[in-house]
Amino acid sequence: MKILNLIKELPTITAKKMSETLSVSQRTVERDLSALKKKGVLKREGKDNDGLWQILITMG
Repeated sequence: MKILNLIKELPTITAKKMSETLSVSQRTVERDLSALKKKGVLKREGKDNDGLWQILITMG
C-alpha cells in the first residue's frame, strides 16, 4: 500500500527513490513492484529511468 501511495503522489518515482523514502532496500521494493505487476495492479510505461507508473486497479 505504501508503494501505491508513493506512485499516486509521484508516478515518475524510481525504485531507488521509493527504497530511500520507505527506508527499505531497493531489492525489497523491486520484489514488491514485481509482485504488483504480476497481479496486474501496476504497469510501467516508458523506459526504466524515464517512464512512469500506472495503477491499473486499486487494492484495499
